[in-house]
Amino acid sequence: MAWIKVVTAAGTGLLASCGSSIATLRPAWQQDANLYHQGVPGRASQTTTTPHMVARVVYAAPEQVRRMVERQGDVPETQRGLARMGDGTVDLGVQDVASGKWLESHLCGGILFVAGLPNQAYRIVLKNRTPMPLELGVGVDGKDAQTGRTASLGRGSLRVEPRGTLVLDHAAQGALLFKQVDSDAVLFDTSPQGRAGLIQLAVFLAADAPSIGPEKLRASQIAPLGFFPVGRPEQYR
Repeated sequence: MAWIKVVTAAGTGLLASCGSSIATLRPAWQQDANLYHQGVPGRASQTTTTPHMVARVVYAAPEQVRRMVERQGDVPETQRGLARMGDGTVDLGVQDVASGKWLESHLCGGILFVAGLPNQAYRIVLKNRTPMPLELGVGVDGKDAQTGRTASLGRGSLRVEPRGTLVLDHAAQGALLFKQVDSDAVLFDTSPQGRAGLIQLAVFLAADAPSIGPEKLRASQIAPLGFFPVGRPEQYR
């Protein structure tokens, strides 16, 4: 889901005005408070209670994970490290604590499927791919990782600096350990609280993310005809 909607009528004029040398640019949605994303001004995203994106991890024993991937009905991509989630705001992966190795994982239908055995200690690794600080709310097996209360998709106090990495191997209840997952129902659970076998990371723009005045876009940042981004989304160029 993109963070801005480019105004079609402005495309031609902007192309003509971008020939001069340009300093390092901020994400397009941050350059002009009049540009909109998700129907609200950019600055509102600093305080919204609706996450920009939710990264979902489903885990189970290896054979069960493979079965759930098949049920997902999409083309799986085997991951060997961090996986690009959603619109590319974050990369996400899961490691075995004892060996430090990445666990078997498959990205399928927007969900990261991870193979793990009951009571196996693991760590979550999340990389912020944007030039803006992010705040996270993390739910693990139906519990908020920070408070131990019922999980939600609300804004949490976990913070990831611009281009930074967050490593999480403990929650309020102690070390992160895989639980026994008895059915494939976790695959279809989209509730805010989740259940055993489901990890949900709600991603928000940090409340103290800088806001700046309008700046010009360079030609490579303008979507052709104002519909589709050129290559990567504008905010990540």
